[in-house]
Amino acid sequence: MFRLNHIYIALLFGLLLIPGAASAQTQATGTAASNLNLRAGPGAHHPNIGVIGAGSSLTLQSQAEGGAWLLITSGDSRGWVAGQHVTLDAGVVVANLPASTEQMPAQDYALIDQLLAAPVVPTMTGRARSIYAAGQALGNNPNRFSVVGDCQSVNPFFLTNFDTGNYALGEYSHLQSTIDHFSGSWGRNSASVNGGFTIASVVDPLWAGGGCAAGESPQACEYRQWQPAFVIVSLEMWRGSTAADYEYFLRDVLDFWIDKGVVPIVGTKSNNTELDWTVNLAIVRVAREYNVPLWNVLGATHPLPDHGLTDGFHLTVGPDDFSSPAALEKGWTQRNLTALQALHSVRTGAGAS
Repeated sequence: MFRLNHIYIALLFGLLLIPGAASAQTQATGTAASNLNLRAGPGAHHPNIGVIGAGSSLTLQSQAEGGAWLLITSGDSRGWVAGQHVTLDAGVVVANLPASTEQMPAQDYALIDQLLAAPVVPTMTGRARSIYAAGQALGNNPNRFSVVGDCQSVNPFFLTNFDTGNYALGEYSHLQSTIDHFSGSWGRNSASVNGGFTIASVVDPLWAGGGCAAGESPQACEYRQWQPAFVIVSLEMWRGSTAADYEYFLRDVLDFWIDKGVVPIVGTKSNNTELDWTVNLAIVRVAREYNVPLWNVLGATHPLPDHGLTDGFHLTVGPDDFSSPAALEKGWTQRNLTALQALHSVRTGAGAS
């Protein structure tokens, strides 16, 4: 995961490394003074392709209309922002930036807007209720959930504190009932979570760990060992794969859990390492097609400073203190809070008590 991220970061910032590029560009930096609309071209008439959170670090590449618009990169995002809302770092002179009218590659920006605007916390769907009922008939435990995940879902970062008691709910005290309901699941080491997993790994017996039967995939092993009523599915792609590859295996994963009567909660990615949003768009499309709960992690982290990311991939670290405004500006804090909210919404929607 770490190596893959740096390859994409290198590609993203490759322009700054081209011999002969103006050295001033590598030093032109600033900060978003407020939440900024990221646009495909220099002007408010261009499509909105995202949001840069207030306080995010910006690298300035070029300018248009006398500095009224600035072409910037921030984390995994690149596009145009209004110059009046950018706080320049010391010594930066906008007039020294090269003039440009570059536009971002054509994409379906309406779909990207829908992606960012999708509700963060899902609701229980009609099909999900049917899946839950079928699972209860099979003997699935309504007080258990599993996780199918990678390095973004490992202990002790993801959810573990809800079993250890190292959290503060603040205004979210109503979520305590769900913490109590799923006691024992929060800090459990799932057979279908591993720091090296991708969406393809969990269906492959070669990735199964200790305690799994011969020929048993990690997700099959996890179901046999835990037999939960709910499962969070949150996985990355692998090097050299495409959105179509990701979608193929996502369908495989969902088909497995639904066949077992386990309600899947499908999470979007908090990053855009593929650079064109296609994987997140595929996740949303498949979740809606299957009519199962969608947990929009991207929608929760994208408005944060630096999109809640340290390097375009790894989440910024913060405590599970939901009473702290500073903590709520961190990617991991939001990931854990919204995962808890998602489980609460789906649990209560299913009538699990």
